[in-house]
Amino acid sequence: MEEVFNDFLNATEELDEITLEGYFGEDAKNLVQSREDIGVNEYLYESLKLWIEDTNQYGKDKVKEYVVILFKLYLDAYKQGGQEAIDVMTAFWMGTKDNPELECFSAYSEFVRLNTETKTILGQLPKTNAKISQIKKAASSITSTYSKGVEFIGKLLTTCIILKKIASNETYNYYRIYNMTLFDKIKLFNSDSNPNHQKLTNIINRNLRNSEAHLSLNYDYKNTNFILKKKANGKIVNENISLNEMLLEIFPSVGWFTQAFVYSGILLVLAHDDKPSFIKSIKEIYGDV
Repeated sequence: MEEVFNDFLNATEELDEITLEGYFGEDAKNLVQSREDIGVNEYLYESLKLWIEDTNQYGKDKVKEYVVILFKLYLDAYKQGGQEAIDVMTAFWMGTKDNPELECFSAYSEFVRLNTETKTILGQLPKTNAKISQIKKAASSITSTYSKGVEFIGKLLTTCIILKKIASNETYNYYRIYNMTLFDKIKLFNSDSNPNHQKLTNIINRNLRNSEAHLSLNYDYKNTNFILKKKANGKIVNENISLNEMLLEIFPSVGWFTQAFVYSGILLVLAHDDKPSFIKSIKEIYGDV
């Protein structure tokens, strides 16, 4: 396995090392340290429990909503395709024997690291009399992390599209879907007009992502808003994004989608391998349903 999935193994080792430095907090560090002493299912349950018991998480209700949407997608694909659906989900994290470079664990690791870094920068920003350079640094970190998050979600959508096709018993070309633009992936994913699936993609501000990549997004510290330069009717126009909208809706949304994908995947494993832990997790997340 080491030779075949070397990229995946390197990425997991790197994330472990960062976690053991305490980068994601003491609870995550302690859990990784105890991994050798507990089984896989217990480790997954404890990972989920860290999120469940974290009372400081903003947007947890959104994550819960997205978990349900994704979990139903997994079930629909599994009912129709069985092992094929499992293989597609596994390939997302690990790559395949024929193409181990398809692994997306390294992209996940990079996003969660940047996301944590940005939150740290924001937490350290003086509430009053902050220097312009400090404000600019925080704003730049927000937009670049959001951009990286959208890029990661583009990879997630490849898996989600294929699972939808499996659920509908449709043929598909993995590499063609993988190489689609973000716009085309969103269009294909929403082609059946499923309102729940549209909730997942509505969080993506493609103009914002593209403008950050092309340096056409700037933070106006005097008016406390982001200025997005975009094309409209053959001209370049400005779109203003308030600081509150960025901090409370746009920036955290990519994290919510990512969390939901990870936690719904954990629930799927527990549902298959450890039903008592699955049932306990559902009750802890949603109460008696």
